[in-house]
Amino acid sequence: MKKIRIMAVLFCLLACASQMSAQLIIRNNGHAEVGTNPNANDQDTLTVLKVFGSDGDKPAAARTAYGNGQGVMVGELGTTGTNRLWLHGKDGVYMSVNGNQNTVDTVMYFDPSRSQTPAFFFAYDVNTSGVFLQSDERFKENVEPVEDVLAPLMNLEAVSYNLKGIRASNARRGVPGTGQADGSERYGFLAQNVKEVFPQLVHTDNSGYMYVDYIGLIPILVQSINELQAKLDALENGKNDATVPASLAAQQAGQSELEATLGAAKLYQNAPNPWSSETVIRYSLPQSVANADIYIYDMQGTQLKRIPAQGRGENQVTLTAHDLKAGMYIYALVADGALIDSKQMILTK
Repeated sequence: MKKIRIMAVLFCLLACASQMSAQLIIRNNGHAEVGTNPNANDQDTLTVLKVFGSDGDKPAAARTAYGNGQGVMVGELGTTGTNRLWLHGKDGVYMSVNGNQNTVDTVMYFDPSRSQTPAFFFAYDVNTSGVFLQSDERFKENVEPVEDVLAPLMNLEAVSYNLKGIRASNARRGVPGTGQADGSERYGFLAQNVKEVFPQLVHTDNSGYMYVDYIGLIPILVQSINELQAKLDALENGKNDATVPASLAAQQAGQSELEATLGAAKLYQNAPNPWSSETVIRYSLPQSVANADIYIYDMQGTQLKRIPAQGRGENQVTLTAHDLKAGMYIYALVADGALIDSKQMILTK
């Protein structure tokens, strides 16, 4: 009777194992399979755990779920196989690594609750072969030209800095980390300064931290170059309009009367250019010139300096940077009330 009972128990266990084998199979090498393998001849020996769909011999979607089975899932989210990996987090997606002192550092995350304008946050530098943004006009509306950006652009102050290296693990507490405590010197802008000049280029998250759209600065820089070139063209053509400083326009008016006398006068490009401490401006004046000066203007047309050009023939003056700010300037040679020439120079500090 005892033997019969033992045989019955073994029979039940074998029956259960037979039923379970259709759902969970443990191979002799320790590898596991979950679900029904649509390819019984699969010879893959590297994959330790395989998860198959439940659509018989057809390749169906398969995924693993965590928690309540709805909020966090890994695998294919559809009902048929796509050979695509889906990471699904109902309230966000995070990626992390082990940090120092047994901490967990957040490498990147996408969490709509952190900002009114959701975006990926990367706590470390991103190296890539290129970045292309959506720029087709069919993606855009309310398109308007950008104008008068040169003067505001002069109010941006470039700075050098070192990142504090706030721990990236703080991102879980609402503090965005940098993960960049490497001591390297970097160049950029302070978001607070950019917001005062171009608020459209600054994004603020729900914690009050600011981020600058550096790529958005490129159209501003291009437009400023176009505006600067228009001013230079106006100076070269002698146009007496709003783009030409009034003092230069007045000097240009008498130029035609002295062309024969001043034909030999020349103004050369300063060297070095750009410059940081001092630069040399060379010029040439015929002996018949009675009075000549070199004028320095900022890009708004304000006269900053008047330097007498006392020598005749080939001569030069030295300009120092101690009383000028970093920026772009125009210098002009005026002889006997006539504008000989004008050029631009860049001062860096």
